Amino acid sequence: MKKTIQKITKLVGLSIIYLATHGPAFAAPLQANETQQGGFFDLNEEFPLHFGVKFWGKAAIKHIKKRFCWGSENAIGPFIEWKPLNGIGVQTGVMYAHNRLGTIGIWGKNLVNGWSGKTTPIKDAPTWRVIDYDAVKFHAISIPLSIRFYPGSDRQFVLHIGPRLIIPFKAKQLYYDNFRISDSESDLKGKLDKIFEALKSDEQTANDLKIGIHYTWDFGFAYNTKSGFIIGMNGLGLMLGFDGTKLLSN
Repeated sequence: MKKTIQKITKLVGLSIIYLATHGPAFAAPLQANETQQGGFFDLNEEFPLHFGVKFWGKAAIKHIKKRFCWGSENAIGPFIEWKPLNGIGVQTGVMYAHNRLGTIGIWGKNLVNGWSGKTTPIKDAPTWRVIDYDAVKFHAISIPLSIRFYPGSDRQFVLHIGPRLIIPFKAKQLYYDNFRISDSESDLKGKLDKIFEALKSDEQTANDLKIGIHYTWDFGFAYNTKSGFIIGMNGLGLMLGFDGTKLLSN
């Protein structure tokens, strides 16, 4: 029995020494194979569907019905993502959004209302351009479709870009006016002050406005934590969210 124990002890010792000296040679090919199996374009072996909720608040710069628009947008809603490959996914959802925008239209001698399409001649207008502007706010249902790229080996950092369909409702025109060459500096300053005041206002007597369905583009980046929380940027604004599939996996 004593000799048997000594032989076993000696065998275990030799095995440990052998693994310590030759283990890295076996580990390197194994790690290489794991890297190949987890490549960017390899099929995702995990559950390919992700769902959750996200929110963003950002500076909005867009083009709507021949008008240049700038202002703010806040949106919240559920999302669902299909991730067939390790490094590529497609995400969509339904977002509720609220917009407050200042808009500008640049026209010829006849002033064209950019929302209704009506043409109004302007007395003493310059022969080449008239600029009209207004302040608007509206609610909207947004349907984004973004392509998502996961460049890191842990697939937690993501770059995203894609179009978003916007269906406005309850649109209001808070203020409307136009710029002319003949306006003095004080007139221009007064008009700009009024449009900024209108954007901050919650005036309930604003004019109803019809803004048609349009689309914009979203782009940015995000970091998905292992616990499911999401933080990132959508355009010029902060984006937060939570991946609900993490609750199922945990």
